[in-house]
Amino acid sequence: MNTAKIFITLGAIFTIFYSDAQTVKPDKIIVIDGYFFNEIPVSKQNISRMHLLKTPSDTMALGLEVNTSLSEEATKHAVPPKAIPEAEWLLQRYNEVKGASNGVHIATKRETALNVGDRFPEFTATDIDGRRWTNADVQRKVMVINLWFSGCAPCRAEMPELSIWKNEMPDVIFFSSTYENAEIARPIIEKQQFNWIHLVNNTSFKEFIGNNGYPMTIIVDKAGIISMIEYGTSPTQRIELRKRIEKLRE
Repeated sequence: MNTAKIFITLGAIFTIFYSDAQTVKPDKIIVIDGYFFNEIPVSKQNISRMHLLKTPSDTMALGLEVNTSLSEEATKHAVPPKAIPEAEWLLQRYNEVKGASNGVHIATKRETALNVGDRFPEFTATDIDGRRWTNADVQRKVMVINLWFSGCAPCRAEMPELSIWKNEMPDVIFFSSTYENAEIARPIIEKQQFNWIHLVNNTSFKEFIGNNGYPMTIIVDKAGIISMIEYGTSPTQRIELRKRIEKLRE
């Protein structure tokens, strides 16, 4: 398959590929180093090239090349080949195109508006119920912010797991933030049973994304200092985020 060599952000690629919830369907399969996944198991920064794979019977898959070996934790989330349509053909095709110059090169150079170690900026934001929030409301508390929008399937897919964090860590302030209005956000929040504090019409936080794509998760310690920033989502990323939150609660 002749795929044009272009430079494109991962956020745009994954939003296009995942137009619906992340489940294993014939057109929503991820192949990495001989493993199948229904969710990208690594951070975006570890992905260097993408290939669109297609079988003669139109089974579609996304083949990704990574610049590091898959961790043991990542491979725990692999889908058995027997659950994948035409798995043998897809693996053969992946091995043929891996490293080929006609794949899509992933531009991972980041433009960052926030950096770990910086003080989190002054902010004023309004939640979906009309309450106004500022830095004063989160003083001496761990704060977590998850940036998302309605067209981001990986954002929606991680919401149920993020809700568990809030249930188990009630002393932490968990904000979800979208630049969209309440009418757009509310149906998604309710469907996903997402229980964080939902900031809407929040265009100021949108600037934090830069060219890095959604979702974005920011952890701020009790002193107001940014402790961790993650772009995108994967099982291993969420594990590390949770570990950091738990450590900061001590």
